[in-house]
Amino acid sequence: MPDQPATKLLVVSVDALHTDDLPFARTLPGFARIMASASVAEIEGVFPTNTYPNHAAQITGCPPAVTGIYNNQIFQPAQGAGSERFWDSGSLQVPTIFAAARSAGLSTASVQWPVTGNEPDVDWLVPEIASPWLFDGLADQYRQTTNTATLERYILPNLQLITDTKPRYARFVAEVSTRILRRERPDLMFVHLVDVDTARHAHGSYGPHVHDALRAVDDTLLAHLQVLESTGELDSTNIVLVSDHGHLDVTQRINLNRVFADRGFLQTNGSGELVDYDVYCMGAGLSGQVFLGEGINSTRRSEVEALLAELESDPQYRIVKIRTAAETRSTYGLDGPFAWIVESEPGVAVGSSWTAPPVLVAGDEGFSAGRGSHGHVPQYGGQPVFIATGPAFHQGLDLGRRSMLEEAPTFAAVLGIDLPDATRPAMTDLLVDRSPRTSPTTAASATTATSTCVMGHR
Repeated sequence: MPDQPATKLLVVSVDALHTDDLPFARTLPGFARIMASASVAEIEGVFPTNTYPNHAAQITGCPPAVTGIYNNQIFQPAQGAGSERFWDSGSLQVPTIFAAARSAGLSTASVQWPVTGNEPDVDWLVPEIASPWLFDGLADQYRQTTNTATLERYILPNLQLITDTKPRYARFVAEVSTRILRRERPDLMFVHLVDVDTARHAHGSYGPHVHDALRAVDDTLLAHLQVLESTGELDSTNIVLVSDHGHLDVTQRINLNRVFADRGFLQTNGSGELVDYDVYCMGAGLSGQVFLGEGINSTRRSEVEALLAELESDPQYRIVKIRTAAETRSTYGLDGPFAWIVESEPGVAVGSSWTAPPVLVAGDEGFSAGRGSHGHVPQYGGQPVFIATGPAFHQGLDLGRRSMLEEAPTFAAVLGIDLPDATRPAMTDLLVDRSPRTSPTTAASATTATSTCVMGHR
């Protein structure tokens, strides 16, 4: 049998938890126990500050230009806002911490973590699948995206916990993650909780609805702590709470595709369906990504550039800057198949619609006021957090402001494994013992969970 790590690691992502939430979180029993002597950092996420790019960074230590996860959604212009999400692990262009753990012979689990569908290096895999229309119901959704053991032991018996109202998967994730932690006792486990993000999207960035969502998250944290106590592993388990982005209230929405259509740069048919485009803007929440049509000549590109300059300078759109992809890669570590990104003012959502008005503000028909969103540049608003407690960490440190790209290498250091593709070093000042663990170099199958993995890519 392979050597076991001296300590285990449980990483819980509380989606949209940010620095302004911590005073209230400390009043809740689960958060309070974890935070009592924890070390805490304020985190600068990756741009865009959306769930999938940031969660990809948290398991790789790489920015979107390296992971290939440049938005929540894949570029599918004909689908508009209904484009498929980056749910499949095959979209990642760099190895993850799961692969490193598997190579070291460690057992792994992941529940609802983004970009983990069909992840071959997770023993107990419950992926987040945010494109349900691709599948024939919930059972088919998981049958095509995980392994047989996880499907039969944890997913199918608990599908009734998935509801038709948001957050659809909250009860399911809480129950399944608790059961896997109790029964499988993995060396490395990642869990993603979306209650807070859902509340902020629905009702705004602040208010009693956020406190209610934090209470729901706290119930799950308490359940995890109780499991670790019952298995005798609480003192030997490192627990890290992370988050991916903050939220800002939406004060305006802009739809540049409507401008492109009105100016003849985007064509639709009589039913309003997209037929062709010279330029197209895909929304990324509080920012946007602008794509050029294939085969467009230099004259037409110059016309596109002139139009973008006009939009940038027009105050009604509240655009801070339209940056080239090269500039965005240098400034933010963001790159992709787009030619430009739209950096809007805080609170200005960039949509993908070519039928809605170019500008919508509070009071306009079709505008929903007071709802939270993200995708903005990382410096705006409340910031994500990193809260670490356990035997591998110094306790009670104020770690200041750190990069999200330091999280994955820190997780790897806790387990004594290497993550050579990470672009930043670990938070070595946080770690009690930074010496590497000696372990076999050959991969070992920790469980039979991955004996059958159905790769149902579509």
